[in-house]
This record gives sequence, C-alpha cells and structure tokens, in this order.
Amino acid sequence: MLHGQKVIFVSIVDNQSKTVSNLRYRIWHHEVLVKDILNRKNAIIGRKTYEMTRWKGPKTWILTRNKNLKKPGVGIIHDIDDLHLHTEGDIFVLGGSSLFKIFEEYVDEIHMYVLNNKEGKEDWISLKMSNWLPRNYTNEYIWSYAHLQRREEIDPIELIKNLFE
Repeated sequence: MLHGQKVIFVSIVDNQSKTVSNLRYRIWHHEVLVKDILNRKNAIIGRKTYEMTRWKGPKTWILTRNKNLKKPGVGIIHDIDDLHLHTEGDIFVLGGSSLFKIFEEYVDEIHMYVLNNKEGKEDWISLKMSNWLPRNYTNEYIWSYAHLQRREEIDPIELIKNLFE
C-alpha cells in the first residue's frame, strides 16, 4: 500500500519475441483489462509506455522526471508520494520492470501476462515467491496470465499474543 491506497501492478512480458510487435496490438484479454482500468480506475503509466500506446483515461497519470512534459487529457506526476493528493482508491500501475522497481515495496497485487515464446528473453522483475500467493493462473498457449497477491506479514509478537488469548 502507498498512503493507504492499494497498488495493483499490471504488466505484459513479451520476452522481446517480436510475436506481437506493438503494444497497441497485444493480448485481447490484457487489452480488455487495460481499457476497463483506463475508463474507471486510477491508472499510472510511465512516459515511454504512454508514448508507445497513447493510453489515457479520465484518471490516468504519467510518471516522469521531465518537469516540462505536458500531454492533453492526462495528468503528469513526478513523485509517487504525491499520488494520494490527486487520487482516491486503488492505484493501477500499467508498466514494465522500471515502473515495478519504483513501486515494488508498495505493490499489493500483480496481474502479469507473458507471451510464451522460448526464443525470446527479457529481464523482468525478480520476485521472492514466498512473499506472494498465487490467486489465478491461465495458460492459453501463446500467452499465460498470473494473478499474485502479496502475503500479509505476520508480526511474531502479535502471533504470540493471539495464541494466549
């Protein structure tokens, strides 16, 4: 969580396979999810993703270091600590590994789409799986989908207290 707001990370990993060469023409299921997020949810994307896709919606924010960037119909933000000043409710982060690294400690859920191509390779995030619970997994041959939820950390002192109550 970031300032009490749930952070949900949505990513597509294409393994640089050239199977689907342009983010505008991605996995249909992913596109349906992205359109729903852009139309109804708080969404934050990186500048490069925005320039590649032109994704935007009424609650879309571009995270960039460029203080001079202005894009019509999209909010610009330079520091994730300011997100709560502009948004209420869950935050959907649409991005790749660089955006994940920025939000990593705050991410509560991950929705990840992976194009299944053994020829490609892409460095993405490294997850310690003991920190995550798998909620859903689908394999549709050309692509796979995984939904992960962060495990809640258990305070050992609270655990001991609960045992004796």
